[in-house]
Amino acid sequence: MTKKALTIILSLILLLPVLIYFTVWNYYAINIPKWDDHALKEFILYYSQATTWKEKIWLLFKQHNEHRISLTRLIAWWDYSLFGSLNYRHLMTAGNLLLIGVIPLWYELLKKNKKPLFALLPIPFLWLTLAFEENMYWGMAAIQNFGVVTLTVWTLYLCINFKTLPYIISLFLAAVTVLTSGNGLLVLPLGALLLFLTGNRKRFALWLILSAVEIFCYFNWYTKPESNPESKASIFQLIKGYMAFLGSFAESFPVADHIRVCFLMGIVLFLVAVSIISTTLFRIIRNKYANKFERITDLFCLGTILFILGTALIVVYGRAGFGMETLITSRYKIYSVLLLIVAYLYVVIPIRGSFLSPYVTAIVFLGIVFNIFSYHYHLVDAYNLRKDLTTYQFNWTFKDKKLTHPSDTSLAANIVEKTPVFYDKLLPLISLADRQTYAGTSRGLTDLYDRTTFTPGKENLIIENSTFTSQRLQDSGIYILLSSKDRYYLFPAKRMRNTSRKELFLKQYYFAPGFRADIPFSEMDKGLYDVALIRQQGDQTGILFQNQKVKVNETKKNKVKVNW
Repeated sequence: MTKKALTIILSLILLLPVLIYFTVWNYYAINIPKWDDHALKEFILYYSQATTWKEKIWLLFKQHNEHRISLTRLIAWWDYSLFGSLNYRHLMTAGNLLLIGVIPLWYELLKKNKKPLFALLPIPFLWLTLAFEENMYWGMAAIQNFGVVTLTVWTLYLCINFKTLPYIISLFLAAVTVLTSGNGLLVLPLGALLLFLTGNRKRFALWLILSAVEIFCYFNWYTKPESNPESKASIFQLIKGYMAFLGSFAESFPVADHIRVCFLMGIVLFLVAVSIISTTLFRIIRNKYANKFERITDLFCLGTILFILGTALIVVYGRAGFGMETLITSRYKIYSVLLLIVAYLYVVIPIRGSFLSPYVTAIVFLGIVFNIFSYHYHLVDAYNLRKDLTTYQFNWTFKDKKLTHPSDTSLAANIVEKTPVFYDKLLPLISLADRQTYAGTSRGLTDLYDRTTFTPGKENLIIENSTFTSQRLQDSGIYILLSSKDRYYLFPAKRMRNTSRKELFLKQYYFAPGFRADIPFSEMDKGLYDVALIRQQGDQTGILFQNQKVKVNETKKNKVKVNW
C-alpha cells in the first residue's frame, strides 16, 4: 500500500468518530433554551437597544455567575445579526467545533515528535463521545465549557512556541480564554510559569504585565455570586469528590457502582499526573533534550495537567454543596478525558520503531470500546434532556386552554428563531381528549394507564410504571398531561438505563422497562388537575384521561439567586 493511500484510509478512520458525533448531536439537538441560555435573550435585547459604546462594552463583559462569558455573548450576537434571530443549535455548533479544535493540536504534537498519523487514531475516539452530552446540547455551555478547554491548551502551546507570531497570537487567545469561563483565568499564571521555565525574560515580562491588566479588569467590578450552596462535605468527602472528578470519564463503564469506578480511576489518573509533573520538571530543569520540541512538549503537558488539576480544585470547592454526584456529571467530564489524552502522549511519544504499532493498535481498540460504552450509556441522558426541554417550552408558551401561540410582535418575544416541536401536532388532540377523555391513534393506553401508579405527595406527584418496553428514541415515549379548569401542563416521563449488558450491547435495548415522572407542584399553579398519559410512538399518538385527579396546593418555588 502506498503512503498516499494509507494516509487517505487513516484520514477516513479519523473522520468516522467526528461523523458519528455530529450525527447523534443533530438527532437530539433542538433550538430551545436551557437554564442560563435565557440570559442570552436578555443580552441581545439590551445590546440591540444600547445607544453608546460604553453600554455595549458593559453588556458584553458583565459578570455571569462567577464567569465572564463575553465569547458566548459575542457569538450569540453574531448569530442574531447574521440570521435575524437567535438559534441555540448554532451556538451548540460553535461550541462543538471548538471541541474538535483540540484534535489538530494533538496532531501537531505527535507530528513534531516524529510520530505517524496512525498515532493520532485513538484521540477522536476518546475525545468525541456522548459523555459530553450536557454541553453538546446546551448552547451557552457548549461555547463556554468546550471553548475554555480548547482555547487554554492552544494558548499554552503557542505561548512557548519558538517563533514570535505564535506567541503574539497566544496573548490574544489568553484574553479570549479569560472571557470565556472563570477557570480560563488559570491560563495567566500557567502561561507565566511556562514562560519562566523557558528562560525568555522578555516574553515572561510582557505576559506578566498583560496578565495583571486582565486580572484587574476582571475583578475590578466583580461580586461573589450567591447561587452556590455551602458545602458541608468533610475533607475525606472532598478528596473522594476530587478523585471522582478526575476519573469521571469511567462513569460509562458497565459496572454496578459508577461512583466507585470513577473514584478508583481518578486515583490512577491523579498518580499518573503527579508522575508526569515530577518527571517533566526534572527534565526541564536538567534541560537535556535530543531535540528542542521535546522540551516544548514537556512544558505544554505540564501546563495542561496543572490546568486540569487546578480546575478540579475550583469545581470541587465550588460545587461540592450540590452533592458528590454533581462532580461526575457530563459537563465536567471533558477534564477527565483531557487528562486521559495527555497521559496518552506520555505513553506513545517515547515508543520507537516497530513497538509503536502494537501499542497504538491496542489503545485504538480500547478507545473504540470506550466510545461505544459512552454512546450506549449516555444516550438515555440525551433522550431525557430533549424531553425536558420540549416540555419546558410547552409550559411557558401556553398559559391557558386555548393552546394558541402568543401573538406578541415585540422584539423581546421574537429574538429566538421559531422551531417546530413534536407537540405542535398534539394541540388539537389535547383539546379533544380533554372533552372526551381519549384522542389519537395509539392503542393499548387503557392497559398502560392501569399498570401505572400515581402517588401524590405534599409537594409533588410521583408517577411510575414498570412494564412499558418501547425502545423508540428522540421524541417518542410517555408524557404526563395535567388539565385544570384554567390551563394545561406537560411533563416528561423519564426512562432509566438498561442495566442488562446483554440487552444493551447485543439487542440495543437502551431503556429499562418502565418510566418515572416526578412532577413538582412548585412548577404549577394551584388547582385540581385531571391526569392523562400521552404515548408518542413515532407518528402515532394517544392521549387518555381516566379518573385520576391531583390537587395542587400553592407551593413556594426555591429560586436560585443569580446575577444576570
